[in-house]
Amino acid sequence: MSKYLAKQRGPDKIATTRLILRRPVLSDAERLYVMLTDPELFRYSPVPFTGTLTDVNHIIVEWDESWDKGLITYVVARKEVVDEPIGFVNIGPDEELGGALMPDFSGQGFSEEIMRGLISELGLTKAWTLIDAKVAPLIRLLEKVDFHVERMLPHHRIHPLVSSERRDCVLMRQNGRGR
Repeated sequence: MSKYLAKQRGPDKIATTRLILRRPVLSDAERLYVMLTDPELFRYSPVPFTGTLTDVNHIIVEWDESWDKGLITYVVARKEVVDEPIGFVNIGPDEELGGALMPDFSGQGFSEEIMRGLISELGLTKAWTLIDAKVAPLIRLLEKVDFHVERMLPHHRIHPLVSSERRDCVLMRQNGRGR
């Protein structure tokens, strides 16, 4: 387990070449609400967000309180506009990863930059995530940052914005140092 996650805390801020990953604050709520209510962005989510702006404020408070329990959430912003989130990422105490990036910012290498920054700064060695098997761009991104498909999970999870049928998923795991 990484040194930060063992302490159940990460640094409040991580800087990459173009981005700042920082703790979320209540003033992020409006932009996060736009993200969370975008059905295309969360198309493959097993539980699409259906809440209000007030609910997003509560989520931000929960994210903040969860840091002491080992669930770390960073809001992602460009360095030149640090008060305008373009995404977020969650890291669980077992190094499970999740998150999203606004569509306007995809295809610019930001996701890879985020992943490399997290792996380096948090010392991740056993990170993992579970994703829909048909999301090839995400699978390719994770392979670029040294993840591999550990196993296929046939008919594993329903993604209600895609289908009412259970869909195949893949468990992807970081190759990690010392494995």
